[in-house]
Amino acid sequence: MNASYEHEYLCPHCGHLNVTEVETEKDMYREKYATCSQCDVKLEIVPAEGIEDRINLIVSVAFTDAVSR
Repeated sequence: MNASYEHEYLCPHCGHLNVTEVETEKDMYREKYATCSQCDVKLEIVPAEGIEDRINLIVSVAFTDAVSR
């Protein structure tokens, strides 16, 4: 079961609503990097297991050296 789902999240810098795709088995607890479509800030997104089989997205502003990895 390696399903892929779209999830919405707010940019922690400007509050803009963004969307990312998460593959449930492949992406869990692994950092993904994205750019906010409103303010262009680099973001780090970590999908984690939530209550009742839901996925929580932990979103933070990425350090510039982490994005280049």
